[in-house]
Amino acid sequence: MAAAAAAAADHDAAPRAHALILPYPAQGHVIPLMELAYCLIDRGFAVTFVNTEHNHRRVVAAAAGAGGVQAPGSRARRLRLVAVADGMGDGDDRDNLVRLNAVMEEAIPPQLEPILDGAGGEGQLGKVTCVVVDVGMSWALDAVKRRGLPAAALWAASAAVLAVLLGAQKLIRDGVIDDDGAPLKLENNSFRLSEFTPPMDATFLAWNFMGNRDAERMVFHYLTSSARAAAAKADILLCNSFVELEPAIFTLKSPATILPIGPLRTGQRFAHQVEVVGHFWQTNDDTCLSFLDEQPYGSVVYVAFGSLTIMSPGQLKELALGLEASGHPFLWVVRPGLAGNLPTSFLDATMGQGKGIVVEWAPQEQVLAHPAVGCFVTHCGWNSTVESIRNGVPMLCWPYFTDQFTNQIYICDIWRIGLKMVQTCGEGIVTKEIMVEKLKELLLDEGIKERVQRLKEFAETNMSEEGESTRNLNAVVELMTRPMSWNMV
Repeated sequence: MAAAAAAAADHDAAPRAHALILPYPAQGHVIPLMELAYCLIDRGFAVTFVNTEHNHRRVVAAAAGAGGVQAPGSRARRLRLVAVADGMGDGDDRDNLVRLNAVMEEAIPPQLEPILDGAGGEGQLGKVTCVVVDVGMSWALDAVKRRGLPAAALWAASAAVLAVLLGAQKLIRDGVIDDDGAPLKLENNSFRLSEFTPPMDATFLAWNFMGNRDAERMVFHYLTSSARAAAAKADILLCNSFVELEPAIFTLKSPATILPIGPLRTGQRFAHQVEVVGHFWQTNDDTCLSFLDEQPYGSVVYVAFGSLTIMSPGQLKELALGLEASGHPFLWVVRPGLAGNLPTSFLDATMGQGKGIVVEWAPQEQVLAHPAVGCFVTHCGWNSTVESIRNGVPMLCWPYFTDQFTNQIYICDIWRIGLKMVQTCGEGIVTKEIMVEKLKELLLDEGIKERVQRLKEFAETNMSEEGESTRNLNAVVELMTRPMSWNMV
């Protein structure tokens, strides 16, 4: 890592390379790709980070509120934030991912062409020399390959789900799923990618957990075509994971090699810096950390359900009453606009007495790294899962859709570092009594605590100077800095 340290030491030197990074427009994708951007900047790169206009405004506003945009003397001089139109109207529903996917594929590629060719490359960045795209944006690779640029594609979820997407055609031929991804032939609610791999739970067919068959069919085709395109057109496939998390996948003979470069430090590196992190909302850093500083070791219940999960008013109320009845201090992230659904009596009785706080957004990795946090009530998004592991925090799982159910199987049944809030994905209300019972069970389970600490140690080893994920990341840097002529088409 000496070369990376040397490169990071002088941010005024000419960039070693200029990478364009294009994330899928969701919070759980922007944050890890922003962290990858800083990993490249640490290794001497300049980066042009391309968000949709909608997300660009949110990222810039959140960073400005934290004092982080273009901080003098920081790595920000090597980072250029660029916005492109996503093709949606101002009043359109961007949570309608099926429509968003369709219009982006038409709207964004023509806008990337001039950026790739150096338009607006003010300062020292120069022309783009390499590209990293989100697998979900792999249609952008056509313009990249026409220019003969080295390209990588990052998958922001588990390597297992990507392996299943890449193996979908074989699953169709074997009669495991139909042409639209619906399960046909499962044994004990499981399937195998090949005769040489262990059984995989049906939740690894992650697209089937959206609650709407038409949407599931469209998402299946979008994800499988995106994964195949990424494997065919990118020079390398990356994922935010590490070998000990998914050993069966990383030894799997698959249509494409998946290279683990995780766990990416999605936020912790920024604890004492002012830089763009990629949050869509301004975080309440001082409020959160000051509250945690006042709590006993391992006592706080941290609750956060990501940027997309919607909870009914009735469920919000039961969750609030459950936190109050548990007797534990809590830090609860309630998305902007939803806090008004919380019972007034709850807010008065708990927050007024310092028993808990409710915030609109939190610096999650800093929270999870705090010694006062005892457990994480989570929707099981992949970023949240990896961040919890990186900090050795047990999880109480409350998934809502797609690969969140996959990750719950990993957490509770395979790694055994958490508990399920409910045993099925039904629509019933989780009562305050269930909440209290599950929190007590989790916080008293020493086996879970020991197992998550072991995974934390593996995570730290992988990101150490000689760790496997660090070596993989350095190999990606070497790939990206080869002369352009090596890969001309």
